[in-house]
Amino acid sequence: MLLNEKNPHGGDTYTHKVTLDFSANINPYGIPETVKEAVIRSVDSCTAYPDPYCLKLRRKLAEKEGVPPDWILCGNGAAELIYSFAYSLSKEKPAFVVSPTFSEYQASLSAAGIEADHFMLSEQNGFVLDSSILNTDFSRYSALFICTPNNPTGITVRPDLIAELAGTGIKLFCDMCFLELTSNPYKYDIPKLLEKYPNLVILKAFTKSFAIPGLRLGYVLCSCSGFLNTMSKKAPCWNVSIPAQNAGCAALDCKEWLSDTVKNIKCERDKMASSLFSMGIKVYPGEANYLLLHSDTDLYTRLLERGIMVRDCSNYRGLGKGFVRIAIRLPQENDQLMAAIKEVLE
Repeated sequence: MLLNEKNPHGGDTYTHKVTLDFSANINPYGIPETVKEAVIRSVDSCTAYPDPYCLKLRRKLAEKEGVPPDWILCGNGAAELIYSFAYSLSKEKPAFVVSPTFSEYQASLSAAGIEADHFMLSEQNGFVLDSSILNTDFSRYSALFICTPNNPTGITVRPDLIAELAGTGIKLFCDMCFLELTSNPYKYDIPKLLEKYPNLVILKAFTKSFAIPGLRLGYVLCSCSGFLNTMSKKAPCWNVSIPAQNAGCAALDCKEWLSDTVKNIKCERDKMASSLFSMGIKVYPGEANYLLLHSDTDLYTRLLERGIMVRDCSNYRGLGKGFVRIAIRLPQENDQLMAAIKEVLE
């Protein structure tokens, strides 16, 4: 839990009067019914400790990802795994973080006592990660953190560039937590990449796709068993609860449900981007279930006055005043947001 510090993330509806939350990028179609049922059925089993090896869940994940179960480590949400990764790195070298991006990379490195340098994405280049990063002397760094699609820009990294970065030999932490909410969740040949590059660690989570952030469930994929063993020692034995494990197993059977929601999200994202552009707001062409915007108007404050929360992105390294991120929600909610923004700008 946080103690005596400001929450640096979206979704903080506990300290604000919010009727519509666009600050957290969760699948707007909620938890699939079969996942809800799996969680409810789990209650009576909570008199026992959870399976510390997550055997059933890892077997199902292995089938989905096309990799051996031994290449999978589950955790109490993606955030815990980010910290486990950071604590597994050498403190002798700094890490390298592609920014602006999710603040927990920097936070985890700070907690582990590791310095961080940043490769800053350019607004003029649309915050696209290009081949110029390959000019880096990676021997200076213990690890490289990248996110695809990136948070908060929603922009993916080219598959060939990920392969080239992995090919440098640096420990590459690649966060793909939002990939399943894009129109091309199979953009990367993950089994082939993992087999060829044991230095590659891929992060995924159920949180966003199946709207279960309160259950906390994520996993990493890596073909280096030694490094996964090191990561596993940085977290408690029973860190993945019985309800979370059962929810994950049920969610993996919801492929058609997820595909249908992604189609709807894309339709709404395109509609919202067009509407915002017509209002004179700069919209970055994200591919996930959120959009990064820039406006000279203080959208965060003006919308919060109306009970609508968006993500103020001024605390992202490399961004600043005027940047906000909005989630894609249900059509009627999105219409309410568009109407509110139009009113604020008038």
